[in-house]
Amino acid sequence: MMFPIFSAFSLFFLIIFLDRYMMHKSVKTKLQKFLKLESKIVLIKENVKSETFTIGLKNHRYHFRKSDLYFFDNAFVIIGFYKIVGVKIYSCIIVFSDGNDLNTKDLKTFNLNSSNNDVYIEFGEASFTSTNVSIRLKNLSEDEKQLIKFKK
Repeated sequence: MMFPIFSAFSLFFLIIFLDRYMMHKSVKTKLQKFLKLESKIVLIKENVKSETFTIGLKNHRYHFRKSDLYFFDNAFVIIGFYKIVGVKIYSCIIVFSDGNDLNTKDLKTFNLNSSNNDVYIEFGEASFTSTNVSIRLKNLSEDEKQLIKFKK
């Protein structure tokens, strides 16, 4: 009697673990590609306090409290993560760029000096099949804010 319940819970946690692992692995692979562009990186800011809010399809990858920011000449990259026992587990990578190959077309709001001087970014569409995402990046200096460059 106890074995089927234990098996169901084990299977449930295994599925969640594999989902998060694959998400982490995917983000890490994309991050390695960005790190190869080392000469184009203007600044890297790690462990930035972040707040996210989603509407529409509840996509758990956009829920993170910390992020690493990569500032490029013509792009801005947000890598969301959470920590388990001090280890970063990446949940998503969001790229804003001048290039047409990167997804910036659904950017709705971009405000460098939102309430409390946070950087506020909103993108996506709220529906049953897509997600509207709002991100607040906290405690960025004015110099760091000026490095955020991409076409709005």
